[in-house]
Amino acid sequence: MTRGLRLLRLGGTGPNLLLIHGFGADRMTWLANQDVLLQSSSVFVCDLPAHGEQPPLAEAMTISRMVDELISQLQLWSEPFVLVGHSLGGAIAIEVAARRPNLVAALALIAPAGLGTGIDRDFVVGFSALADIDSALALLRRLVARPRLITPHIALRVIEHLDRSGVRSAMRVLGDQLIQVDTSIKPHVASVALSKIPRVVIWGEDDQINPIDRSKLATFNTQMIALPNTAHLPHIEASKVVNEHLSQFLKASLH
Repeated sequence: MTRGLRLLRLGGTGPNLLLIHGFGADRMTWLANQDVLLQSSSVFVCDLPAHGEQPPLAEAMTISRMVDELISQLQLWSEPFVLVGHSLGGAIAIEVAARRPNLVAALALIAPAGLGTGIDRDFVVGFSALADIDSALALLRRLVARPRLITPHIALRVIEHLDRSGVRSAMRVLGDQLIQVDTSIKPHVASVALSKIPRVVIWGEDDQINPIDRSKLATFNTQMIALPNTAHLPHIEASKVVNEHLSQFLKASLH
């Protein structure tokens, strides 16, 4: 394992596209999306610090520190990236676009933190404390409209990851940041809203973790797609529809 954030190129040809996962997830969350996107893009994924194969940052686990890490990777490439970010990943993508718009070709945000009514505090606090499968299943199933999508195997994987060295404490710190992201991200949202960066937001109408805030989205000056019978994980719950919308957005924005 390497400390920090690294981009993993999956392949494909065309514009650079980076998939940024959400809080408590990892790069595998995009398995239902990446093959379709590979047909028209050069697709990259990453594990954020304290997620997947990446250990926590040695420094404070803040969203802005993660953005610093990501910017340091994106600027190694000669072409800008389409950033596809879910939840926490959406907030990270917005901050990257505000701070370094030259690195961002377009934004596709899925239930982005900072543009909803607020991240559910009980979910975030409860996540880092998960210790048994029953409680993990109960909490994680709040992410979806169809609870059967969250299996005992998924719950076990989450607990095993949290038990790794330093991960629980890092997730608590990051969770505190995420709960307050609506305030911290405001200037970045305002900056992107005034920019010419093409953008689309996709949201599940039944999202209880980060519910839609249509007034915020109106000020963000974005195309908005709301999906019925879908909660906080549209890219998993409604992957076919989300893939179609992402493909259409990329075609319209970049070609």
